[in-house]
Amino acid sequence: MFPHRHDHERIDKYTGPYERWIFSQDLGRPFAFPAIRNGPSTHITALMEGDGMLADTDDVTIRIPPLWSERPNVTPFVMWNTAIDPEAPVTGEDAELARCLHALNGSRYRLNMPIDPRTWPETYAEGAAPQGWTPPKTKPRVIIGVIDDGIPFLHRAFRDSADDTRINLCWLQAARANASAAVPFGKELTSGAINRLRLEHGDHELRAYRAAGAIDRDVPEIDTVLMHHVTHGAHIAGIAAGNDPFVGAHSLPDDAAILAVQLPNTIAWDTSGFGKEMMMLSAIEYIFNRARMIAQAFDGEEIPLVVNFSYGWSANRHDGKSSFERAVDQLIVARRATQPCTELVMPTGNNFAKKMHARFSARETTEGAVRFGWHLKPDDRTSSYLEIWLPPDRDPQGWTVTVTPPTGSGVPELSMPITADPDLEDGDPRRFVEVEKDGANIGQLSADKHLDNRWRVMLAMTPSAGFPAIGRRTPVGLWTIKIDTGDDPLPNGAHVDIWVQRDDDPSQLGTGGQQSHLVDLDRPEPPRPLERPALTPVRGYGCLNGIGTAPSAFRVAGYMLSTLKPSDYSGSASVAVNADDTPQVDANLPTVTATADQGWFRPGLPSIGTLSGSGSRIVGTSAAAATATRLIALNFLSGRPACDGFETLYPEFAPEARILARTGHFRVPEVCQQALKRKPPFVGA
Repeated sequence: MFPHRHDHERIDKYTGPYERWIFSQDLGRPFAFPAIRNGPSTHITALMEGDGMLADTDDVTIRIPPLWSERPNVTPFVMWNTAIDPEAPVTGEDAELARCLHALNGSRYRLNMPIDPRTWPETYAEGAAPQGWTPPKTKPRVIIGVIDDGIPFLHRAFRDSADDTRINLCWLQAARANASAAVPFGKELTSGAINRLRLEHGDHELRAYRAAGAIDRDVPEIDTVLMHHVTHGAHIAGIAAGNDPFVGAHSLPDDAAILAVQLPNTIAWDTSGFGKEMMMLSAIEYIFNRARMIAQAFDGEEIPLVVNFSYGWSANRHDGKSSFERAVDQLIVARRATQPCTELVMPTGNNFAKKMHARFSARETTEGAVRFGWHLKPDDRTSSYLEIWLPPDRDPQGWTVTVTPPTGSGVPELSMPITADPDLEDGDPRRFVEVEKDGANIGQLSADKHLDNRWRVMLAMTPSAGFPAIGRRTPVGLWTIKIDTGDDPLPNGAHVDIWVQRDDDPSQLGTGGQQSHLVDLDRPEPPRPLERPALTPVRGYGCLNGIGTAPSAFRVAGYMLSTLKPSDYSGSASVAVNADDTPQVDANLPTVTATADQGWFRPGLPSIGTLSGSGSRIVGTSAAAATATRLIALNFLSGRPACDGFETLYPEFAPEARILARTGHFRVPEVCQQALKRKPPFVGA
């Protein structure tokens, strides 16, 4: 029944549902992004949660990236597992990670994505300044951090009045490493190196990017993304920190320094959300660390810092208590104690209208059961994921989950108790069952007590497109999921939340993903709303960035400039319905709303393209977040608080919860007014 059952047993001993699915050859590995599916994974990133000591073992070399935190509650690290033969065929070799992790001292580990061995420098100068680094000419009055993919660090938009770069440091996480480096993987470029590249290659920017290792066809995680007309990173960095006619904003001065981190360009490839937290947390720690290094080159006083992180995914706890969010919150709170002018800006996401979230309270259950549909589309070439989160601190004794496949699919119905499997040790309480068709695995149904404090049910499915060499695919159509509460029904005030992971196709990557969506089986779909959508269980309220709910994060929703109303897609805080039928917004509401679209016929915002002199237009709350980042930086430059000058939306009345959930309390002024007359090419995202 199980082609590699022995691998399952070993992997089950240490891993959660995403890791088990992604790293199991007979489950989801053949459909994962190239860094995983091509294996073997000799170098892999991970997180350690809680106290502990990370040190090398006989089989594992450990590296910790530059940290600002002295005692983090979540520590990012990368390890080289010498027990894995890099020439071995891809079967179940990643199960060797279990033995390696058990040899480390620490309370809990989360595996993340592998890295290319070519990004591993021979010597890691931990704690040292980058070779050849020099501080900015004068002490910056503000530092703008940008974390994204495809960052065009040579672009004219990032030069000062003397035509030198304002980017003091740029970490290319997926680039080939030099022999020695002050980062544990990838390549770190100093301002001097960036200026030399321009002197050596002149206006031939693509040639310079190749020389820098930022374009490399042989390394999939860096690849040729910077050869595209526009990248997400170019567009966002241009609005947040660039001076260019295509941005059309008031110029930032020379003493607005930039720190940049380019994430692996395939980080958006996998649709699970799995594997990216280490890269992202390392990027934030790195920017905080390098900002302190710049400050110490002057008088040592921390410099005002605003970091734009226009990234996220759909599913997760959405309560600010995931590992990544707890780590981020600890960082921001600790730095604000020294420098109050510290912000991490994140978008609310773009999924409000895609039916990717549902919330069921006691009144919406049928005979004590939560019941809904999940529609999987044809020709989907990536795995699909659905998460069901039970109420916090709820012990689901007697609860079961049942998955009913589409009629005529040939897949048997599957039920599983929401309890721990007593045979699975060394991790959160959990249970796994495979979904099978004709004896082959096409899915995984699981229940796990995430971080040992909140139960989650997850369903992972293989692509619906055919992969002849693999011979497994998920039947398309309506899958029905039922959570039966038995003799322990949901009490009033509690609810079950469901999120679908984003699975559409990032335009620059060509994944072939098709977005699945939820279906309310008991209530007809309401007509297209003109103002405020109804609070039926399947709702846009709660379609919020799954890693953006940390209490200290600066969340940015998007609105249309011509109407001053929320953009149709702009993510929203969750909304609950009280016993008296009045809606109440959750605590994770947006901090502000900023321009995401200029009008019905001018969607998106203008910004730079990849090469100097080019322009672009991209739609989404990422651009709104970059707008907020720029204006926060301008406020910090003037010694003002982050939201100074932002419009108070509701000074005289308390808005209805559904309004507040989409806007927050403040509106960010428009920054791209000078660009309204320009017409750069449109690029959707």
